[in-house]
Amino acid sequence: MFMNKLDRPGASYHSSTLSLLAHQIHPNPLPVTLPIVSFAADDYARAEPGIKGVIDLVKWELWKWDEGVSSRHVLPPDADSLHNMALFGSSHPIASHLLTARTTIIENLSMFSDELMEDLLSLPPTPSAYLTVPPSKLLPHLRAATLRSDILPVFCGSAISHIGTELLMDYAGELLASPLDIDHETQKDRKAVRLLAWKVAWDKRKGWMTFVRVYSGKSFHVTWLS
Repeated sequence: MFMNKLDRPGASYHSSTLSLLAHQIHPNPLPVTLPIVSFAADDYARAEPGIKGVIDLVKWELWKWDEGVSSRHVLPPDADSLHNMALFGSSHPIASHLLTARTTIIENLSMFSDELMEDLLSLPPTPSAYLTVPPSKLLPHLRAATLRSDILPVFCGSAISHIGTELLMDYAGELLASPLDIDHETQKDRKAVRLLAWKVAWDKRKGWMTFVRVYSGKSFHVTWLS
């Protein structure tokens, strides 16, 4: 799930996520990213709308957008350093929530993986313990839970400004099913062709159907005559 248009006035990532439950879209939405409205704390005080960055809670990175250009920054593995980052100081509202946010996503994910739960129980009882868990330990469990539909990964951004979309596509490749995950019948000559279509459009005037097939990061536009 991609929460779009967070640059609009009145946009609320929190309210939008709650609406997934209210409308019974999925019982277990799992926010993978958090929006950063601005890197200036004063903008939060004035409640100015916008989105300038995204926190990736799984890979533990900060994405920053400036004039449409993105940059990635690895977040520190200890709680004290989170409050003294150069990108935003201790007065920034989001700084005090980062440790809780990553702890929450890891604990929620462990509810669907006994293996991950055991790994967490072996961590030292320190406040920064969950910050040291590498993405390589989380991604396999996140993908498995996604494919089983145990959880609904939730991302955020602004597509028109290309904020969050690159990160979203990276996760689509890492979490969603690939052709290798499905058993395929052996293709024989003159056997009916079966395709997985995405974005189907029917043109009544011209009498044909156009659809897009996405595979391995490439799009193939095919026209099917009626």
